[in-house]
Amino acid sequence: MSQSLIVHSPSGEILYQYNNKIIPFNDLIGSLVNETSIQLDDNFFTSSINQKRFYCLKRDDIYASLYFDIVTTIDNDKIKSKLQDILKTYIKLTEDLEEDIDEDIQIKIKSLIDHQFNQLMKLQANDDITGNSTPEPVTPMKTPKKVNEKSSGKKAMRKWVDGEMIDQADGVLDFSESKESDGVRADSQQLKVDNMTFKKEKDLVLVNELNDILGQSDDEDDEDETPTSGFLSKFTSYFGSSIDIDEVSKKFHEQLVNKNIAPQTSRQIIDRIKTKLKGKKITLPIFKQTLIDELTKILSPNISTDLLYDIKSKSSRSRPYVISVVGVNGVGKSTNLAKLAYWFLQNNMNVLICACDTFRSGAVEQLKVHVKNLNTLNESNQSQAKIDIFEKGYGGGDHVVATAKSAIEFGTKNDFDVILIDTAGRTHSNAKLMAPLKKFGDAADPDKIIMVGEALVGTDSVEQATNFNSAFGNKRNLDFFIISKVDTVGDLVGTMINMVMATNVPILFMGTGQTYTDIKRLNVKLIVDMLMK
Repeated sequence: MSQSLIVHSPSGEILYQYNNKIIPFNDLIGSLVNETSIQLDDNFFTSSINQKRFYCLKRDDIYASLYFDIVTTIDNDKIKSKLQDILKTYIKLTEDLEEDIDEDIQIKIKSLIDHQFNQLMKLQANDDITGNSTPEPVTPMKTPKKVNEKSSGKKAMRKWVDGEMIDQADGVLDFSESKESDGVRADSQQLKVDNMTFKKEKDLVLVNELNDILGQSDDEDDEDETPTSGFLSKFTSYFGSSIDIDEVSKKFHEQLVNKNIAPQTSRQIIDRIKTKLKGKKITLPIFKQTLIDELTKILSPNISTDLLYDIKSKSSRSRPYVISVVGVNGVGKSTNLAKLAYWFLQNNMNVLICACDTFRSGAVEQLKVHVKNLNTLNESNQSQAKIDIFEKGYGGGDHVVATAKSAIEFGTKNDFDVILIDTAGRTHSNAKLMAPLKKFGDAADPDKIIMVGEALVGTDSVEQATNFNSAFGNKRNLDFFIISKVDTVGDLVGTMINMVMATNVPILFMGTGQTYTDIKRLNVKLIVDMLMK
């Protein structure tokens, strides 16, 4: 992970820096000048540019900015708090001083700011160890010790070579054999489920639509339907009369970008609207309704998203229904895989979870916790369905393929209805890390491939979705998206448009929290209303 931070002026003049990685901040400063950054709070901005997540806080016309090379799990409020502390420290120690700050003051500033920044990095390190959506560490981590380490007499480390993970010592790194004595305990926080999330229809348990998770009341929804709400109030004079289509197109483009839709995607949408309306008398209501219709069309699935029906229609086959879950580091693949598992259990399906993230330290153990949780919930619900985990520990690319094949064989012999395969998170822009997905897909031949994408990613979601969609070769593509962390973005829901429009892949569910019932079906009208608000 990056350890990069700067204090700078609005023009980009560097007033203080932590290490020499300052070139990427040019992109951030450009986004601030062009007003394309996302405003999270008063004077607190974020932006995702070139696979980096930037955060920036302004105070007294001075900015403190940092970025992460990977997806971070640190809460936005914690980042804002530390940036506030850094700015307070800098301003306090430099106020009333002349331009040439003496060496003692420089050392003091450096010492205090470096300490505050390192405290923030420690928060990330702690999340790496304990979080539910753990990003892949950049620096090598010590491998867990076997209980019987003296008898084994050898150490093993893992590393990537030509896009695949290999072992530096002979044999497979296996620290995860299923044993009753492995010390896995249920997570009490995740056991707090709300089955009102589901609704029963005949013999099926279905997931409810997203309705109020974004904090809207029915009254607010009604108010938003007025033709002059929000930024449209600026164009009241256009109602009922012809408009300057270029001027209004520009304003609508800015509106979409402000809602987290990538600029290039917004331009494509606006160009479509202008093409449809070419040669017609255009009023503002007509333009707005055409845009609403276009956004609705983009989000409306053109294939069936009835996963239960598809599973049941193939239940007579010789093998279980196989679903593979993929995505970049830290988006919540394992958590959302577990949510799917809980939903299947509610529908009396036997579920086998296959641990094919054989690179990230603790990945197998994380899935064991989920399975322990789900078994506990199953017992409390007196369900007849069963859930288990299949794992072969840690290993290289061939080990992943072998584990997936063995899991399917095991699931077939032991009457499992669904197999959910977890995979290693990987950087979508790294071709060598993406290449093994095709080999894995060819071997496992999953019935569905689901990508988990973050609602808060923004512009970078276009490249993420496109690269994962093409990673499985010419014969396979992604089947569905699960959009995670929808509860964190308010009405900035443009990432959904980015990913669907880039791939034509529909959204299956949206993750709205950390428990197993924090999952919703897409409500297209609500999302479109949010984008137009």
